[in-house]
Amino acid sequence: MSFQPRSARCLYWALLLLFFGHFTGKAVAFEPSPPGVLYPLGNQHHLHLNCQGSGSPTVIFDAGLGGDSLQWTRVQRLVAQYTRACSYDRAGMGWSERHFGPRTAGRMASDLRNLLRKADVPGPYVLVSHSFSSYTARIFARRHPQDIAGLVFIDPSHEDQILRFKDEFNINLVPSHRGFVTYQPALPANMPEEVLATAKSLQWSRKRIEATREELMGFRESARQVATAPDLPAVPMLVLTRGVKGWPREPRAEQMEALWLDLHRDLVSRSPTARHVVVPDSGHHIHLDNPNLVADGILLVLEQGWVERRRANSGAVLRHAGVDGASKGVGPGVEEWWAERRPGRFTWSGYTSP
Repeated sequence: MSFQPRSARCLYWALLLLFFGHFTGKAVAFEPSPPGVLYPLGNQHHLHLNCQGSGSPTVIFDAGLGGDSLQWTRVQRLVAQYTRACSYDRAGMGWSERHFGPRTAGRMASDLRNLLRKADVPGPYVLVSHSFSSYTARIFARRHPQDIAGLVFIDPSHEDQILRFKDEFNINLVPSHRGFVTYQPALPANMPEEVLATAKSLQWSRKRIEATREELMGFRESARQVATAPDLPAVPMLVLTRGVKGWPREPRAEQMEALWLDLHRDLVSRSPTARHVVVPDSGHHIHLDNPNLVADGILLVLEQGWVERRRANSGAVLRHAGVDGASKGVGPGVEEWWAERRPGRFTWSGYTSP
């Protein structure tokens, strides 16, 4: 996702988007059927939620700027083998209807809360967010700490990144004012083959282009909201950082990547329960480049939460997860059970914890 100054190229794209949108209207002409359910949020708009599996805590997936629930196809399928896993589309993304008005993290956190209530999906939740949507997850977690069982941040945005990149590299990561902004839709690499055609058909909808623009224009306010919110709840937390450079053609790429890593270290330092892993073979969309690793990381966060609660709940926690606490024991049973069943049998060895 990039912000471009006014230029002939911007004008070309703007005219193209207007021309395309004139004929597509609110959505593409042949929008495929949603895999989940569209829930009404009052008289405002409908949001799409796709839940699979059963169990608790429920894992909630939220895509990055301009992304939709299809990006989570592989990871959600793996996690749903062990607990309830739900992906959703923010307003204007995927199958969700667009909502007119400011699109900030605070508003999106309210939308998510209302959606989960409407769909009767109770907590506790493990929130899994990518990039920009980490703002939404952090605000949601701070507003409802009693409902949060864990947090997984995938190459997340940081509230200080706009100022730091401007001060240190004179780079504007997002527009500084409302005005002429273009968004060039592009699918990330490694989209699951089984949903690729659907993803392409949804990518160029007028509502998505306009909603992404609104999220981009609200980026600074979203960062401010995160910066002024209370501390995160003391729950298991995982931060995954890309190992593949995000700015390969930039002469200052090494310094920029060092700053990105430093911002992630700062996020990790906010929680005594956080773990930080750099994934060397993945770019910004780690969940698409390495879905097994991401699924394993989520399950390890679930495991950590269950281990921390097992003293209070005794064998009931293990029995709820399908483990016979009486026969396996309340001690190492959960670790042994997960070790046998995690999709990639992932361990932290071989990955860098900076």
